[in-house]
Amino acid sequence: MPTENERKYVLTDPEAVLALWPRDDWDDVRQGYLPGGPRIRRRARDGRTTHSFTYKIDAAGRLVEIETILEPRDFDDLWPLTTKRIHKLRRATTDRHGLAWDIDLFLDEDGRFYFAMAECEMPEAMEAPPEVLPELQPLIRYIVPRERQTEFLNSRLGDQNYTAKLSF
Repeated sequence: MPTENERKYVLTDPEAVLALWPRDDWDDVRQGYLPGGPRIRRRARDGRTTHSFTYKIDAAGRLVEIETILEPRDFDDLWPLTTKRIHKLRRATTDRHGLAWDIDLFLDEDGRFYFAMAECEMPEAMEAPPEVLPELQPLIRYIVPRERQTEFLNSRLGDQNYTAKLSF
């Protein structure tokens, strides 16, 4: 099971972030959180849709992430049980060091952007990526310190009132 090890970066101006790559390179993501914390996610792009179930738990001092594919019917049956829901655009890319980056643009109920964040997935022992994606460098508003990571969980960022109160 992989250990989750991320660095998070709050970005300015979601519209400017969206403009960095062609619109076709972004996934439309709907995700919801089930009682107890597991997440279900539907990702759609170019007429293709995938569904997943993710469970994260602290174990022996590390965050273990367990993810599996869901059938569309299972997603549909579970969706009404979700207590927190998020709609966002996501672009995934790999940098020249082989590290995975996810760029998320959070949308409100009217389809307007209200928050932008990038996450870099790293090997367990790595503290920070060797460099930030060059495209994102001028749009970094805040580098989230390790001790504040839990303040920037997607499950929290899905609440616009919460994000409006975050301090940087």
